[in-house]
Amino acid sequence: MWAELSKGVRRYVMHHVSAMSPDHLSRTIDLSRIALIVGLVFLHYGMYPNFRESPFRGMSVNDHEVATFINSFLLFFFFSVVPLLSMVSGWLFFSFLKEPDGDVAASMSKRIRRRCSSLYVPLIVWNSFFVALLIMLFVVVPEHPLFRELNVEFKTAGFWEFFNAIFAFNHHPLAFQFWFVRDLFLTVLLSPAIWLALRRAPYLGALALLVVWMANYNLEIFFRPDVPFFFYMGGLIRSKRFDLGISGRATLVLIAIYVSVVALRTMAPYIVDEATPVLGLLTRLMRLIGVLACWGAFIHVARTALGTKLAKWGSLAFFLHAAHFPLMAEIKLLLWDLLPQVNDFWMVTHYLVSVLTTITLALGVGLLLSKYQQKLFAVLNGGREIVTERSIAKQTGVSLQTSNLG
Repeated sequence: MWAELSKGVRRYVMHHVSAMSPDHLSRTIDLSRIALIVGLVFLHYGMYPNFRESPFRGMSVNDHEVATFINSFLLFFFFSVVPLLSMVSGWLFFSFLKEPDGDVAASMSKRIRRRCSSLYVPLIVWNSFFVALLIMLFVVVPEHPLFRELNVEFKTAGFWEFFNAIFAFNHHPLAFQFWFVRDLFLTVLLSPAIWLALRRAPYLGALALLVVWMANYNLEIFFRPDVPFFFYMGGLIRSKRFDLGISGRATLVLIAIYVSVVALRTMAPYIVDEATPVLGLLTRLMRLIGVLACWGAFIHVARTALGTKLAKWGSLAFFLHAAHFPLMAEIKLLLWDLLPQVNDFWMVTHYLVSVLTTITLALGVGLLLSKYQQKLFAVLNGGREIVTERSIAKQTGVSLQTSNLG
């Protein structure tokens, strides 16, 4: 029975999975860059200013049900962002696996050094800028409401708190979205051990990290365990040369399942009063479906004219990731005072306008800097250049050798 079931699943998968051409894969990666970071901005909106219950819990069952459902649903939907970014980054990092064994050490060393300048250096620069800017604001307006939205208490913070605010050694940095960049860079530093596991015991290594992720154990050095697990999975997919294409029919099924699961998770407070370990486990597992659903969607959107245009913004994805917080926290505060009244409609309007304004401002500043301050932009964007015109062949060569955020 199990053998027949296994054969049936294998046949179904083989029927709906196919190889992708290099140019199509390149556009898909570029599209995923900007689309996933835009999703991250939606996720980082957080709570409504008038509502102190976290959207990570799910929708409210007592007040503003419509507004809190939309906020929580989009948050859970974009839970697939970090796993997919990590997986693509791992797949791209281990591109050297196709090279002769003698070149592996040199290739890995080169990639680690490159990730230092494209990941950790921008982390330090951006957080130093935000710390300096907010210190000046604190001196002038120490009671500014923005300080309540930050993870640093400026009134009592000492050297170690500000050190972590900039370097993210063992605490989230001031621009908290850089926790992912920090964990991704740390994973890259551990890539020799990952490579060894991929060579000697690929599936055992995957199983071990899967258990770590399911247990939500951070291995005492990461902020979250999903980054190393999905980075490893990207390397495993690369090493086994698995096809990356997903059929349109399978993509639609995956999206339908994912939307349904996310909706159920959003409405979980109707069933359970508090988060439980089982609910947390199921919330993590639904990301597996989200990764496949989102990747399948990117594959097919990348084939369209709109997808091709959107993919050109991929080189600004890191800048958007770096700039969107605490910018959005300030925008939320400014726009909230403009609401004519507080109800579900205006709460959702505030949510959408805050996110879209943040994205527009961040991308606009990025474009201006790339045009008039190329050297500064290069540092802030981790060395990623904006290429406005390029052939498909050149595009493929650049995109397939450059990490999603690294």
